[in-house]
Amino acid sequence: MTSLARGEANTTSGLNWFILVNGIKTDAYEVGYRIIDITGGLPGTQVFPETEGEYENVSNVPGHFAVGSYYAYDNDESTGWTPSITESIGTHRIEWRWKITAAAPYQAGQEDFEVLVQSAGSSVDTYISIQDVRDQGLLEADYDDETVLAAIEMWQSFIDRACRQWFNPRALILKVDGTDSDTLHFGIPIISITYLKLNDSTSELDTTLYKVYNRLNDFTDKWNPRIKLVNSIEETDIYTAPITGRALIFRKGRQNQEISGVFGHVEDDNSPPKLIQRALLKLVIEKLTKPLYSSGLSLSGTIPPILGNVIEEQTDNHRIKYGGFKQIAQGLAGITNDLEILTILKMYRAPIGCITQANPSYR
Repeated sequence: MTSLARGEANTTSGLNWFILVNGIKTDAYEVGYRIIDITGGLPGTQVFPETEGEYENVSNVPGHFAVGSYYAYDNDESTGWTPSITESIGTHRIEWRWKITAAAPYQAGQEDFEVLVQSAGSSVDTYISIQDVRDQGLLEADYDDETVLAAIEMWQSFIDRACRQWFNPRALILKVDGTDSDTLHFGIPIISITYLKLNDSTSELDTTLYKVYNRLNDFTDKWNPRIKLVNSIEETDIYTAPITGRALIFRKGRQNQEISGVFGHVEDDNSPPKLIQRALLKLVIEKLTKPLYSSGLSLSGTIPPILGNVIEEQTDNHRIKYGGFKQIAQGLAGITNDLEILTILKMYRAPIGCITQANPSYR
């Protein structure tokens, strides 16, 4: 969940919104937003703009910072929206509305975020909020905001690493190797594609010449994200491989394909999966409440346990020999023994990679 401190101006990587049409980022005729304080529960109180029911218009630059991309910008102050020094601490909601054309109806979306007392020195878009942790009984008197946020960021990073993917939208420009086929596969789900430059071309390929397989078209595409070129007999420029049917292909090469887009394993509203949020919440609480080190001293005078595995015992002429020990679980078991967390991470683990045979194109 995104967070802003009192007095901290929003940026394009913070409270933002991407408008997609058929998986492609598209400019809208009108875009606006408003900020709702929901620290006291829903429906909450509008804090920006000041007039109830009004939306701040960000249809134009600088609030409109890229194709189909907008962020919470304060036009009067000429800066990103900034929580005041008296803004309520806790969960707020940004509500967006837009329409593609003047005659089209409004569409709406929303995202929750945290307002903090002061910046914790990070702009990480976290999957859970400080308040989520507080709701489980971890009081500020015992764990301040900085400590909780640091734990969230640390263990969120672990989850990303363990799953080999991330669970929020991230705008990236990728340069990948051509495969000598008409398809590029990705290890992370595609949210939208801004442009594709084929075979070292400096020009963006016409969107009618490729199809994006992402979650917006078919739910199963989230688990098999890819871009497939569309065959076109008429497309006979120098980037077309001279093979039967004059099909477009991603020609074999080193980082000769450039793709700009937004990627991430997210739900339809661009939020992290609920199970990932649950796993992170449980992991953060476990690590905060479990001491990092325990004292090795024993004031009771008890004998410390034997360091090693006991395989045979003999007492009063009675002897017992134990069977072999069960193999200790590998992988993430050293981080946590919570089977629910481990199962969730296993469910969302991306494949290491996909190797397919390449058919060399003519040079």
